[in-house]
Amino acid sequence: MAHIKIENLKYQYPFAEKLALDGITCEIRPGEFIGVIGRNGSGKSTFCQSLTGLVPNFYRGSYGGKVWIDQSEVKRVEVDDLCQKVGSVFQNPFNQITGSKATVYEEIAFGLENFGVPKEEMEVRIEESLRLLDIEEYRDRAPFDLSGGQMQRMAIASIMAMKPEVIILDEPTSQLDPQGSEAVFKAIQSLSKQGITVIMVEHKVEKIAAYSDRVMLLDQGKLIAMDTPQAVFSRPDLEKYGVVAPTFTRICKQLGMKLPGSSYYPVTLEEASQLLAKNRGGKCMNQISISNLEFSYHPDKKILKGLNIILDERSTAIIGQNGAGKTTFVKLLKGLIRPTAGKIMLNGQDLSEQSVAKIAKSIGLIFQNPDDQIFKHTVLDEIMFGPLQMGMTHSQAEQAARKTMSLLGLDGFDKVNPYDLGLSDRKMVSIAAIVAMDTQVVIFDEPTIAQDDAGKKQIQSVIQLLREQGKIVISILHDMDFVAETFERALVFAQGEVLLDGSVREVFSQKDVLEKAYLSQPTTMQLCQALGYDDVFLTPEEFIAYKQE
Repeated sequence: MAHIKIENLKYQYPFAEKLALDGITCEIRPGEFIGVIGRNGSGKSTFCQSLTGLVPNFYRGSYGGKVWIDQSEVKRVEVDDLCQKVGSVFQNPFNQITGSKATVYEEIAFGLENFGVPKEEMEVRIEESLRLLDIEEYRDRAPFDLSGGQMQRMAIASIMAMKPEVIILDEPTSQLDPQGSEAVFKAIQSLSKQGITVIMVEHKVEKIAAYSDRVMLLDQGKLIAMDTPQAVFSRPDLEKYGVVAPTFTRICKQLGMKLPGSSYYPVTLEEASQLLAKNRGGKCMNQISISNLEFSYHPDKKILKGLNIILDERSTAIIGQNGAGKTTFVKLLKGLIRPTAGKIMLNGQDLSEQSVAKIAKSIGLIFQNPDDQIFKHTVLDEIMFGPLQMGMTHSQAEQAARKTMSLLGLDGFDKVNPYDLGLSDRKMVSIAAIVAMDTQVVIFDEPTIAQDDAGKKQIQSVIQLLREQGKIVISILHDMDFVAETFERALVFAQGEVLLDGSVREVFSQKDVLEKAYLSQPTTMQLCQALGYDDVFLTPEEFIAYKQE
């Protein structure tokens, strides 16, 4: 199995002023599971590309140092030879699908066909990948008919089936629900145990802490640390590098409770619960009324089944596993598709009687994939487009755009082409483009995709500002901690129905129902459950305040 050695790796993109990678030296042993963390722009994706040969053979630029996989220097190996040893899962699954295959099964078979794998072995590998990623029921579906999360699991299955010696994953669970994320991590861990080397970039630090053998911390292209999860996440200067430690670590750190015989803090639920068990001691007048709402793509299968909901002044998170009907629901609110039955009323007005253009002046929708939304040549033009369509003057539109850019950390990007930005910044551009329109209703579809902690806090501030302005704020989310910290109300979708509707605290308290919807509780609440507490704490701050009383 592959042994990776990296010596003084440096790289600078064409026309860039700074090094994207700056003197990285490390070794990765065969079968290791390496988690890669750092703020957006720290060099994580570029580091991954250096292992696949895309840097410098595709992206060009200035390159120094060496990357060895076994006895082969990566930049001197032909791409078709390297890809038989190194498999890569892209950050955005939409960019990895061939577009030429009719079914999920055929999509997974594509790489194996190119490698000349015998048919009998190919069938075994495909079935195994479908099972490990829990997508067997989608085998005959068209790839582009899948939800974003389902598509991401298919992309991972395609690489797993090829059985590379090294598998590199760039935020593979960013679009997955909690159950899907857990399935992916377990599947990848099983590969690691078989001797396959795993290198994973991921913002979900709780998962990285639980599954990684070692963690790489990058900042400004430099390797800051490469050590056990306990050592890296216990660093006192971690937040300086744009990374927040796992919830369990932060709680124990605030309480001054370290692992027995160690200078490090717990990083997993199991570690924290064992340690803590030993030491127990503004009005919005807008309203959306939804009655008997149904929708079907095909007459014999209902996607949404008789929904009755009133969306009011509370910021509302819509949660549920991939394929539960969440995105279909918000498309109906936006008027992009029309109900099969039932009504959607905004402040007494039936939306079915309004054109999409008219609805757009009242309801803004930020798409899950920013690339489905962005089309202008500069960031400023992209964000000004919506306000101009709302009837603002050029001066008013520019003022609204610049104000929103400032809120979302986009200052200085005026003349930049949005597609020259990373996924996290493109997502911010798509959010800014809708927020600048000043609509009565703002709907977010997975706003935290690809965001580090700083990005999440910016989005959180924008949501709070919208609430203070009296707007209806709705968001589809898979990040349960973000829901707990940001929203007032949660709707749990499952198989086209609403299983739960209540305050975030009420909803997350019903663990049994959440499990039926394949959802997990926020990490702080998981800790409370593990400790057997009767009290329900949604956030680390609540838990710490209780322990310090």
